[in-house]
Amino acid sequence: MNTDFPQEPPHVSRLEQKCFLVTCRDGQGSAAPRAEHLAGHLHHVEAHWTRYVTAGPIREPGGEALVGSVFLVLADDLADAKALMEGDPYITCGMYETIEYKEFSNSIGQYIGGKIWESVDAIAHRAAGGPTNDLSKGVAS
Repeated sequence: MNTDFPQEPPHVSRLEQKCFLVTCRDGQGSAAPRAEHLAGHLHHVEAHWTRYVTAGPIREPGGEALVGSVFLVLADDLADAKALMEGDPYITCGMYETIEYKEFSNSIGQYIGGKIWESVDAIAHRAAGGPTNDLSKGVAS
């Protein structure tokens, strides 16, 4: 465990761009296309590395075999995220059985350098369903 971090996470600014969590699950027989398209995949992610908060392969807990990939992608919107991903040979070769896109909020962690909220009160409305809900007034605003 790294003890070089402060006890309390510092407040940091929210990322300006939207972020998308892209979860890709391998289909049957993915080992061959994964190996075949590795160089092209690495070229693609290296060429666009500033668009990724982080990315990498996933495994079942305790397993060694790769079962998919996860990407946190910075994009203007969903279409922009999909356009970036569609340039990756791992996507275009069809080795993934499923590809799921979700908008993601980078809220806390060492990669963003702290936390994006200043207080519980400042974000309570989001926990209640989103920015349009104001529970303190008992109505949606």
